Amino acid sequence: MTGRNSFLADPTQNRPSPRLRWDSRYAACGDHALPPEPRQFLVDWLPRLPSSGLALDIAAGAGRHSLALARHGLAVHAVDISFNGLSVLASRTPKDAGITPIVLDLERGWLPKAKYDVIVNFLFLERAIFPMILRRLRPDGWLVMETFTVEQLTLPHKAHLRRHFLLEKQELFQTFAGLEMVFYEEGLFNGNYTARMVARKK
Repeated sequence: MTGRNSFLADPTQNRPSPRLRWDSRYAACGDHALPPEPRQFLVDWLPRLPSSGLALDIAAGAGRHSLALARHGLAVHAVDISFNGLSVLASRTPKDAGITPIVLDLERGWLPKAKYDVIVNFLFLERAIFPMILRRLRPDGWLVMETFTVEQLTLPHKAHLRRHFLLEKQELFQTFAGLEMVFYEEGLFNGNYTARMVARKK
């Protein structure tokens, strides 16, 4: 792999930090900052996931996947770098929903100190947390991931993307090869190239 493997601010560029960028986005858009519905890939697999236990939603943002997991019956740790994003989640979460918002800089390779029955990671790539995901997953725990691949660069309106924010071909499969691979595919889905995976810890 070449290039930087983190979303940490690039000192060679005069850009706001990821925290400031996302906080600004949520401050400006509030509840409309992200689509309200969970990714269809999660919806399709939710019936197969445990309906009790503890789940982790990585880069939860305004919490559309956290809410889906909670409605399924799971307690949820919703982790994101943006306080404003998690505030949107808190504002639309019933008090008894069992969702705990946690402001955390995932780019540092940190995750909450807990064991999870389900971990989901959608449209966010931070390779530094991959080893931590494996350690935080319980035996028989489920990992559901979908994020963008380098094929995005073939789309004219995505050609500006930086490659190190995108998965290489088969990278996700190879990284988590130690898990039982329940489902894996890469391709063009709803206008974007992504890798989609469902795996269990043996």
